[in-house]
Amino acid sequence: PSLPPSSLLPLPALAISPEAYQNAVLSLVLADMLTNVHAFITIVTNHAGDDMYKFSSGCTPNSPTFFVRQVISSVNFKTGSDWNDFMHGW
Repeated sequence: PSLPPSSLLPLPALAISPEAYQNAVLSLVLADMLTNVHAFITIVTNHAGDDMYKFSSGCTPNSPTFFVRQVISSVNFKTGSDWNDFMHGW
C-alpha cells in the first residue's frame, strides 16, 4: 500500500519534535475532514432540490445531450447574504 503525497507534508515538523509531527498530521486530517463536510453541504444544497429539472431517460456519457443536461440541471441561488453566497460558491 502506498501513502498519499500529502502524507509527506508534515515530515519537516519531525525535525522539531515528534509532538510537532503528530500535531501537523492531526491538523491535516482535521482540515481534510472540515473541507469534506463543507463541500458536501455546499453540493447538496445547490444540487439536490425538489425544484430541479429531472430526466425520465438516460443518455450516453460525454455526448452533447449529456452536457446539455449538465447545464439544465445545475442550479445557483442566492442564500441571503454575500458571506453565505461566498460559502456556497455562488
